[in-house]
Amino acid sequence: MITIKKPKLLYEKLVEGVQKARQLNRPIIVSMASKVANEDALAFFSVCNNKIDTRTFWADPKRELILIGISSEVSLEASGINRFSELNSEWKNLTKGAIIVSDESIPATGPTILGGFSFDPLKEKTELWRSFPDAKLILPKYMLTIYKGTASLTTNFLLSETDNPSEIAEKSERERKSLFHPKTAREEMKCSSFIKEEINPQSWIKTVEKTTEEIKKHKLKKVVLARELRLFSNTPFSPEMTLQRLLDEQTSSFVFAFENGGDCFIGATPERLAKREYDHILFTCLAGSMKRGETNEEDEQLGNYLLHDHKNRYEHQLVVDMITEVAQHMCQDVEVPDGPTLFKSRHIQHLFTPISARATHHSLLSIIEAMHPTPALGGYPKNVGVEKIRHIEELDRGWYAAPIGWLDYQGNGEFAAAIRSALLQGNEASLFAGVGLVADSDPMSEYEETLIKFKPMLSALGEEKHD
Repeated sequence: MITIKKPKLLYEKLVEGVQKARQLNRPIIVSMASKVANEDALAFFSVCNNKIDTRTFWADPKRELILIGISSEVSLEASGINRFSELNSEWKNLTKGAIIVSDESIPATGPTILGGFSFDPLKEKTELWRSFPDAKLILPKYMLTIYKGTASLTTNFLLSETDNPSEIAEKSERERKSLFHPKTAREEMKCSSFIKEEINPQSWIKTVEKTTEEIKKHKLKKVVLARELRLFSNTPFSPEMTLQRLLDEQTSSFVFAFENGGDCFIGATPERLAKREYDHILFTCLAGSMKRGETNEEDEQLGNYLLHDHKNRYEHQLVVDMITEVAQHMCQDVEVPDGPTLFKSRHIQHLFTPISARATHHSLLSIIEAMHPTPALGGYPKNVGVEKIRHIEELDRGWYAAPIGWLDYQGNGEFAAAIRSALLQGNEASLFAGVGLVADSDPMSEYEETLIKFKPMLSALGEEKHD
């Protein structure tokens, strides 16, 4: 049974919020957080199915921090090339003067927004990403934060001078009773049976060949080319079932879901962009890939090959150099290891270099803007790579390979690159995978690499259940 703050305190803060909105002549956020019984994160996410069209889910790789947002109290949206700075300014203005009852022992309580950005706001839009604009960050009405086993529930209100505190408090109490009742054990959800359709694979391979030839002529050093795999199911794909499998199978990755308008963008990405915890910034360089071995011996051999392969080391170093440059420009006390190690997930292993730094006056969103897209996601040089992708890639990437994450009212937060992901749309789903092309890339090897990168989402959607 969830325990919440006494309604009296809620009412008092709502009265204070309405009075402040009247004084300042603008809306005011009131945010109330309180510890609750240790909740099952997926049960909390699932209980709102078919009731709410906006849900968010975020879990870090260690599962120390899990965020589940239900409904939207405020939706910040922007388009065009200034979307990062616009949302950063909107969020600062929105939280200015907010009335907050938070729990300092638990991060991401109090006003916290979750969402993401599109890869390229200048790319021609398609109907595929109709529910996901160039930039969207949501302040949930209700957000469950689970940190190292301790749970807290944050309720957010955006109040105007004409709102009635008594009515709002009563409505909130009714909603919480309906949404947060004791949960029964989750039943085993059946996987959908589906067929797969590769979208223009031969055309994609020819584009790889042509692009590699251009790189050899030194027109650019690297470009990431992505492609799409479309699934058709006999039943609707389940975000809940997919999340469960991702949490079970992708134990070293971020797990995320952003549901809006009946569509759900979901995945498990190993690639952190940047994390800010007060004055500490952590970056992740992840580029260069190899499949996992069938045995420990084979896996070790493949890992050693990856560590010493010229093509993959070159591709990885481009990412390290670019992120180091951003860190040195926007942070202090930057620390970069001498060389990469291996990052291993269930289906694939990568070259991995962490970079740490100390924050200055730059916000997390401004750092993410400077980084996006890294050479692991776009190309190098950055602007040349993005422009190349815009013209040669048939795929509308939408939010794929773009920043997703969360940001709180104190400027803390974490963003990752939305790879190893799928867009669920009822009985259909689109999966995305990309590869980094350099001068010595082999088109068929790159094609095979995309097949490996499709595996995490195929498995999460149930392929192994019916193969």
